[in-house]
Amino acid sequence: MSLFEILPAFIGYIMCGLAIIHALLDARENRVQRFLMIITLFAFGFLLEYMGVISGNYVYAAEAVMLLGHIPLSVTFAWVGIIYSAMLIGERLKLSLWQRILTTTLIALSLDWGMDPIAVEFGMWTWSHPGDYFGVPAFNFIGWFFIPIAYLIPYGLSRNKESKKFQLLTINEIDENNSLGRKLYTCLVVVPIGMGVLFVVGTICRIEVIYYLNWIILLIWMLFTVVFAAGTIVWKRENLKHTQWFDLIPPTILLFIAYFYLIFSLAFGLFHLSLLMLFTTIPLLLAFIFTLLKKRD
Repeated sequence: MSLFEILPAFIGYIMCGLAIIHALLDARENRVQRFLMIITLFAFGFLLEYMGVISGNYVYAAEAVMLLGHIPLSVTFAWVGIIYSAMLIGERLKLSLWQRILTTTLIALSLDWGMDPIAVEFGMWTWSHPGDYFGVPAFNFIGWFFIPIAYLIPYGLSRNKESKKFQLLTINEIDENNSLGRKLYTCLVVVPIGMGVLFVVGTICRIEVIYYLNWIILLIWMLFTVVFAAGTIVWKRENLKHTQWFDLIPPTILLFIAYFYLIFSLAFGLFHLSLLMLFTTIPLLLAFIFTLLKKRD
């Protein structure tokens, strides 16, 4: 196996490893809960990819370790790093509920607007029915929009005993609940709910007019993604300043994979895709830069 085949896979392992390191350092009082999050993210990532492959939407190139013969282990690991990091950044911005949900998913989506065309160009995965956006169908971006949401909401969902209303907790707030019930909920409920949401989304996206959205619509959507996510990060930049050095890990994970694909495409002369990646990952770069700044006591 050549270095060309090994390097992209290795990135997924690094991303997951960094997420685990952050979980160890950030959740000192309830590491069990945070590791249940990591484990369920792995299961969630594997199942969503398996659903996409067996439905015939795309196929992956073979890697050294393939789960059930279809899904590269590195891809599932990468999902752990992407969703975990996007959720942490979204929470650190201290937004209102719906702003937090939207910003979190757009941070993740901004990565894919540039990454997927490069991956397709190098044959890392192949779409059965290519679309107008550099060969990638709209189905992919609709999926990426809903994937973080489909995990974030079930994971954070909680019922307030006093008001008897449902609320969405942050990761740290969930860590504070050291009950067996919360752990069982995380293990048994979060992933089934998330996969149910994605099944409905996937079924709707099979409608031809949705699956093959015009490239102009996709271009406008891409611009909205980058501008909204970047604007929100600039607006709430003071909240991103780090208090502990490991606060830098989540934005580093996302910037790491983004710039790997950027350099990878540059090395093989795909300058137009390199420029696309450079533009779409502006929110990730901003999140990293503002997190570099230390919060004063």
